[in-house]
Amino acid sequence: MISFICGEVVDKTEGTVVIKCNDIGYEINATGCAYDKCNVGQSIQLYTYMQVKEDGISLFGFASQQEKNMFLRLISVSGVGCKVAQAILSGIDAQQLALALYNGDTKTLTKIKGLGKKTAERLVLELREKVSVDGSVAQQEKPQNNGVVLTPQMQDAVSVLMSLGLTETDAVRRITAASQLGATTTEELINTSFRIS
Repeated sequence: MISFICGEVVDKTEGTVVIKCNDIGYEINATGCAYDKCNVGQSIQLYTYMQVKEDGISLFGFASQQEKNMFLRLISVSGVGCKVAQAILSGIDAQQLALALYNGDTKTLTKIKGLGKKTAERLVLELREKVSVDGSVAQQEKPQNNGVVLTPQMQDAVSVLMSLGLTETDAVRRITAASQLGATTTEELINTSFRIS
């Protein structure tokens, strides 16, 4: 398994980038976010997933570990292959996808090119609980171990961040900081949290 690749971008075309690393050029099928980060002549690090099939080996590239985690969740769903998962993550970023799944928002999902209603419903059915801490939307405020009180919106945001691979401690820290910066809705909290280091 190749976890990530660091090197110089030597070519990019239609969702595919070539990264030169130790005199080897790796052709990588990149998500939209990963593709946009790649500029020919510059060094880049992409997280990767290697697909091995009878007819060949393919590498898929991601802009972050969180995006890769979401990709792995997508391909765990029956009928969703690597190419479909790549297309989904090229149509919506990982945190917005997690939020849509968490909320059962098939309307947002079907806006993604190539994603039909039945597949969107299957994604929600199979992944909704996986993007939640306990499989349900929090209904009331409850203090965490560090004494911070999280609103229901903050708890939802924490759940989404954890579904993307963050630890509960880091997710709570980011969402608390986002709240202090003025974010209130779940979507605002998530978006702001990814700008916090």
